[in-house]
Amino acid sequence: MELLKSSSLTNDIVDTSAVTIGTFDGMHLGHIHLIENMLALSKKHDSSSVVITFNPNPFIVLNNLDKSKYHLINNMKRFEILESLGVDYLCEIEFDNSLAQLSAYDFLSNFIINPFNPKDIVIGYDHHFGRGREGNTSFLDKYSSLHNYSLKVVEAYKIDRDIISSSLIRSLIQSGDVLRSKKLLGYNYSLRGTVVKGNSIGREIGFPTANIDVKSIEQIFPQNGVYLIKSKINEDYYGGMCNIGYKPTLTSGEEISIEVHFFNYNKFDLYNKKLDIEFVDYVRSERKFENIEDLKLQLSKDRDYCRKIER
Repeated sequence: MELLKSSSLTNDIVDTSAVTIGTFDGMHLGHIHLIENMLALSKKHDSSSVVITFNPNPFIVLNNLDKSKYHLINNMKRFEILESLGVDYLCEIEFDNSLAQLSAYDFLSNFIINPFNPKDIVIGYDHHFGRGREGNTSFLDKYSSLHNYSLKVVEAYKIDRDIISSSLIRSLIQSGDVLRSKKLLGYNYSLRGTVVKGNSIGREIGFPTANIDVKSIEQIFPQNGVYLIKSKINEDYYGGMCNIGYKPTLTSGEEISIEVHFFNYNKFDLYNKKLDIEFVDYVRSERKFENIEDLKLQLSKDRDYCRKIER
């Protein structure tokens, strides 16, 4: 899959294509359904498949939000998923306040028609683009004859009567319901962060941890607490448990931390490396213990419980 940036787009990158557009935050099952519809038309008409998305998410720019309090997925993970689906081109539109003022027609012309010559445009039922959100399904239908493309509108995708959406998944993760979020995402929610040196207290009490630089993560964190997790290290998966929170037993609780204890991996050569932490299940809330011995006892119970439910 080839990655294209909006700043370097030219006319007629491909002769003909099937195109879909969206923010695709999370790459959940609803997004996959939309993209699979586009890929089917690409295959049917022997055209290139194109996914157009935005970086950063327009909602973040328009509402002046912190990326770390909104994103469900990092750009690399999104790229990996799209590549695995067989998409030919991923076009990232660099979104800023200037682009937000572009009319829907100019957006259609500059970022869809001119570079990709679409035979098919596939869009979600609720997607909007362009100044004032004027670009929608009716807008695209209006210009389909002029630009000689067919429009396919993909309706809401549901699981257990819930319409899958990034906002619903965001809410589930922030409440700690990583089991339910997995059902809607199609995979375990994960964070990717850099391993840094800690204070070695975990090692001293028999629970060595990989400490994650929280500033290296531009995604929302699950609710504070203890989780069963797994991580892929050197092509193998290792189970473990992760604490997200303020370590109230050990510190004054001013800075949030993310620490991972692996059950069967003690070669701590992970420093300065990126680690993907997949959240499998929620175990318990974070709490303050009277002393280190009480903390060690609870950590032993947590480990036993996690090993029991590990899947």
